[in-house]
Amino acid sequence: ATREEVASKLDTVYWLPGSLNVPLLVTRVNGVNEKLRALSAELDTLEEYHKYLLKPGGTFNWRVIAGTDRLSMHSFGMTIDINVDYSNYWRWDQTQATNDYLGYRNRIPLALVVLFEKYGFIWGGKWYHYDTMHFEYRPELLLDPSGGAGEVE
Repeated sequence: ATREEVASKLDTVYWLPGSLNVPLLVTRVNGVNEKLRALSAELDTLEEYHKYLLKPGGTFNWRVIAGTDRLSMHSFGMTIDINVDYSNYWRWDQTQATNDYLGYRNRIPLALVVLFEKYGFIWGGKWYHYDTMHFEYRPELLLDPSGGAGEVE
């Protein structure tokens, strides 16, 4: 319910521990810290993706979503924004839109998205109001990793 309550559940995860080793604060709730730690270790071995990861844009940050009064998922320490230099965000791109049409833009490789999803992180690049730097731990929103959506009646 408060910044202090969330802060009491945070853990430090070292992002790309073998190359960058940047400390990030994420929640221990639901094992998010361990998922991010494992993902980070795997990503560290994949140098072809490092340019998208070397300047993480942030994790825990008690704040509201821009243009709303709702708390951002960053407020709960369950997200990570990767390198802003290679990211697209609908609000930034909106200023360049013509005829009130906002086209989709993305520079993040889908193979990188698949790795994040493997660890339970959904990607903001799949949203209509896209945020391609944003990943949040929400495994309940992902399809079954085997490719099926589970039982459907």
